[in-house]
Amino acid sequence: MLYRLFTKVGLEHFALGLQLPILIALPLSRGLSLAQIGTLEAILAVVLFCFEVPSGYVADRFGRKYAMAMSSIAFAVSYGLFATAHNFTGFIVPFMLMGIGFAMLSGADEAYLFDSLKEQKQETQYKRWYGRLTIVDELVTIVGLGVSTAVVHFFAPATVFVFASATMLVTAGFTLVFLREARTHSKEPKSTVQAFEQEPVSVVKLGIRFLKTHASFSIVLFAFALLDESGRLLWQPRMLDLGFTISVLGLIYAGLKVFSIIGAWISGNLNGKIGRVHFFGVGVLAAISFALVGFGNVYVAMGGLALYFLIENAFRVFRSEYLNERVESKYRATFLSLNSFSTQTFAALFVVGLGAVADQRLIYGFLLLFGVKLIASIASLALPKHA
Repeated sequence: MLYRLFTKVGLEHFALGLQLPILIALPLSRGLSLAQIGTLEAILAVVLFCFEVPSGYVADRFGRKYAMAMSSIAFAVSYGLFATAHNFTGFIVPFMLMGIGFAMLSGADEAYLFDSLKEQKQETQYKRWYGRLTIVDELVTIVGLGVSTAVVHFFAPATVFVFASATMLVTAGFTLVFLREARTHSKEPKSTVQAFEQEPVSVVKLGIRFLKTHASFSIVLFAFALLDESGRLLWQPRMLDLGFTISVLGLIYAGLKVFSIIGAWISGNLNGKIGRVHFFGVGVLAAISFALVGFGNVYVAMGGLALYFLIENAFRVFRSEYLNERVESKYRATFLSLNSFSTQTFAALFVVGLGAVADQRLIYGFLLLFGVKLIASIASLALPKHA
């Protein structure tokens, strides 16, 4: 089952790699401002959060693979509509469908992986296999980025989304036909895909009770929300500002993804418990990376992006292990839900402001990101050590 999951993730991330380098650049080329694109990103974040509940129900009630297949179908339709959109209104539905796609996918791969390992009595190897899964998705994403460059060069940017749509349809078919549900599901959910399960009111009450009893964990919600902000809205405009053309963005992303693979490998093989010092380091390095990207010349800026790509996957692995090991079992699903809520709420609000600030001057946006990461670093020092 594990290697079939890897194949499914490979197909999926090939499609994601196709559209990744021009997701922001294409709307910009069609006349949208950064503030408008930020608003679309906010809509995506809101839709993602709203569909966390039904996606969790689908995954728990019908199976992980059906949630993942529905995600691929939502992405396929989204990319098809994205290719034909030419104004702000036209991009709203594609971004909403992307939000649904991400919600249905959110944590489903992780849950499927954990369930499969549990069935084989290898759940203690979760971090190692999760690291491998991350490396696979990064490698295939690089392939997609290279193909994206060729498609843009020989055809047109919008054609990339047609290819991505077709690939996602193939992914949905593969998922339904070849993936098998594990015979047993974990009673302790490993991901936000199971947020709120069947009793949202009870979960909210448990969350309030948990934060009253463990007030120190409130800082986890705050710190992780800030650490999760990637500033992706500004990467492609900055590359274009440095003189790159839209046709070479795929090659640039492919080169940067090599650093993501290194980060995933290092974090997946790191011995010992994950603690606040790891998140403090991630925050400081992220602040430095945004400073380099915003203020440096082309070489310094690319170095800054390489640094951020290196630490981004490390943060994903660190966060997954930290939350699952330090939050009490009876509160795990509740706290994962609260973490998802705080992260997505911050993302939806922040990206609108980031776009408005960057529209005034791009460098102001990077200054804002630099400040956010410094605050996250300081907040990380207050993270609790134990449950």
